[in-house]
Amino acid sequence: MKLSRSTIIALPPETVWAEVQTAKLLMHIAWPLVRFSPVSDEPFEAFKPGGRYPMKLRLFGVVPFGTQWIVTSVHQPETGVWPKQLRDNGHSALISKWDHWITIAPTESGGTFYSDEVEISAGIVTPFIWAFAQLFYWHRQRRWRGLARTLNARRLIADEMSAYRAARAANDANCAWVALERAHILSQPYLGPHLASHWAMLGFAVHLRDRREVTGQIVRLALAPLGALTGRIPIGNTGRSNVSAFKAMPIPDDLASELNEHGK
Repeated sequence: MKLSRSTIIALPPETVWAEVQTAKLLMHIAWPLVRFSPVSDEPFEAFKPGGRYPMKLRLFGVVPFGTQWIVTSVHQPETGVWPKQLRDNGHSALISKWDHWITIAPTESGGTFYSDEVEISAGIVTPFIWAFAQLFYWHRQRRWRGLARTLNARRLIADEMSAYRAARAANDANCAWVALERAHILSQPYLGPHLASHWAMLGFAVHLRDRREVTGQIVRLALAPLGALTGRIPIGNTGRSNVSAFKAMPIPDDLASELNEHGK
């Protein structure tokens, strides 16, 4: 039995192609429906042409589901030519054929067309495996889209932090604070980057010997995890002590455009 699913990922195709060949990406987008654990103790970082990788499978992270062989081949035209494909012609004791093709191509908007096409043979249980595969690949593509939003947000945050460091090196406190505020706006949905933005603000406040800002940042560092747990995030808040930590604020137009473009 065959299945086919496709989606659009808001990342450049070069980025998607590089990521799709890594073991880390597989682990991330499969979780929590399936957990893959390498049988070998050898470091396993990327899928290579002609690679054979035995993997222990656990459904929903806990239910043992035997050993699946991932058997990869890369179908990559010359540089700059699309589409590119990664094939896993895998199998297990239960599933005699799991022929999976990933196809990646650019879209006119600069994103990526991504498709999963799979042919499955597992004897009398083929319909059940096929039904689970439908759910599994829907889940994988949903996780891919979520990962794309996170990667884009982290890129934008990194840009603002670079602007902050440049302004600080030039002793331009106003521009440094603006960059930190923009980094905070972008980072709020992600606890780690959100905390990092407040740590940077705290460090800059200490550097400037701004006692009010130091106190405000200590309070906000304590509040950030609570906001993540409750989901109550004041969108657009600059994160500074001169505004309420609970006040929603307009997002700068350029940042709003970037976020809207990537569906965040």
